[in-house]
Amino acid sequence: LDAHGEVAARICSILEEQGYQESDAIADSAMIPAKDVREVLHRLYREKCITLLNLQQSKQYNVHNAVYLWGVDMVRTAQTVSDNICTALINIRLRRQHEMDLGKDYIDRAKEAEGTDENVHELDQVNYGKFKQGLERLDNAALQLDETLMVLKDF
Repeated sequence: LDAHGEVAARICSILEEQGYQESDAIADSAMIPAKDVREVLHRLYREKCITLLNLQQSKQYNVHNAVYLWGVDMVRTAQTVSDNICTALINIRLRRQHEMDLGKDYIDRAKEAEGTDENVHELDQVNYGKFKQGLERLDNAALQLDETLMVLKDF
């Protein structure tokens, strides 16, 4: 929910405490304009963080007589967060693989230069250092996401 901002976090905590509510009641509880609340609710709904309950007041389907209640399903929200973390982890691994494919020249030159001090260019050393630093950052990000996923699944 961090990606959606403080307003989304406030709305989700209100829905978690008070249960299903209409958008106007959420706006009153959160002390935020109703238009902004509706935008955030729809964005959260598209991201599968909250649920929408459609109650009809008659047997016939009529949009004007319907009552729309918003709520939070914590199991569904946890699954959505878990799916987002897994997607980010896959993207980081794919990015690392792509970077390794691009950096094969740097790796080959570094292996050749290990045996001798000749033909070592400063530009190659600088580029190889940047390449290694980028891989380390990707590895650290993957480890951090893996730990986050483990904590989310275990607790």
